[in-house]
Amino acid sequence: MQKIIDRTLETYEQKFGGKDPVLVRAPGRVNLIGEHTDYNDGFVFPVAIDRYAFICGARSDDARLRLHSMMYNETLEYPLDGFERDGDHGWANYILGVVRELGALGYGLPGADIVNSCSIPLASGLSSSAAVEVAVSTFFEEVAGLDIPATEAAKLCQRAENNFVGVNCGIMDQFISRLGKEGTALFIDCRSLEYEHVPFDDPGIRILVCNTGVKRGLVDSEYNTRRRECEEGARFFAEKLDKKVTALRDVGLEEFVKYESELPGNVRKRCRHIIAENERVLKAVELLKKGDYEGFGRLLYDSHASLRDDYEVSCRELDMMVDILSRQEGVLGARMTGAGFGGCTVSVFEIEDEGHERSIIENVAREYAEATGISSDIFFTAAESGAKRVEQE
Repeated sequence: MQKIIDRTLETYEQKFGGKDPVLVRAPGRVNLIGEHTDYNDGFVFPVAIDRYAFICGARSDDARLRLHSMMYNETLEYPLDGFERDGDHGWANYILGVVRELGALGYGLPGADIVNSCSIPLASGLSSSAAVEVAVSTFFEEVAGLDIPATEAAKLCQRAENNFVGVNCGIMDQFISRLGKEGTALFIDCRSLEYEHVPFDDPGIRILVCNTGVKRGLVDSEYNTRRRECEEGARFFAEKLDKKVTALRDVGLEEFVKYESELPGNVRKRCRHIIAENERVLKAVELLKKGDYEGFGRLLYDSHASLRDDYEVSCRELDMMVDILSRQEGVLGARMTGAGFGGCTVSVFEIEDEGHERSIIENVAREYAEATGISSDIFFTAAESGAKRVEQE
């Protein structure tokens, strides 16, 4: 990580120079279990990972925002007030949107010279966009002396992506990037936004993230279809059950089984996944509190099978990666993670030493490349902390 920090500081000096900069980082995330449950008012269970978005900058002497992206090698400038969404430079909107939301809340912001860098693989489903948003919010909290509660900061970053960027994301990504805590996974109730840090700190247990290298081209259209099917299922159960049902979160497995034969085929499958997945998240939390990583790993396999067969958002490469992972020494469980149709898998391993880690990475990379011809980005991570200032020596 030090290399990207050094490059970021050097780029700031080259582009803007002068004042001593403030450097902050915000992590990406991988969701351990609880997929497509967020927009059904359900439960999710992510961890922050050791890949980060960085914001490096300082106050400027005028009411201007000067932004430089190291990923796109572009420098742009905007007035602090009165800017609009930039249709030609999408990366800037994740920064501008947060500035807009901070202003709407009445926070007085200074102009700033900012460099953005990122070690999170882009378009991989590891939430680089949310990490940028949270890093921007954290940066302005530091330079303007703001005291924003962590949950409010996460929500304003979500609004920035919803309202300014134009992506209808849920709250999970911003929440974990801001509220992550080292050695824990974050259990989030997506309806109430209540949360709990659950221990994930056994030194012999490691999380492996494998990027299939497949771009998630079908996500937008298929996401909208799945969302409509879930809403249709919720309306069905609202009529059948003698209780208030506003989302599939409100339906239990026994209630689903009682009426599943009356549901249309695809709606039935979508409902089965969401209702069972919520149960799996609750079970996962229970198992981790007991330190039962083997039982937790079995839930990952169950989740993948459900996403593949009932929610139908997996793809050949994701299934192949999970199969390869399932044959590795020390594996406890594996599944696709994220929206689907590409992106990453997440798996949990019982690790003996660093040599064991290296052999797993080498084996998985080789087998996957032989099967697909794709070179994959594979790395071990642990549960890391959320956004914070990086102190410089």
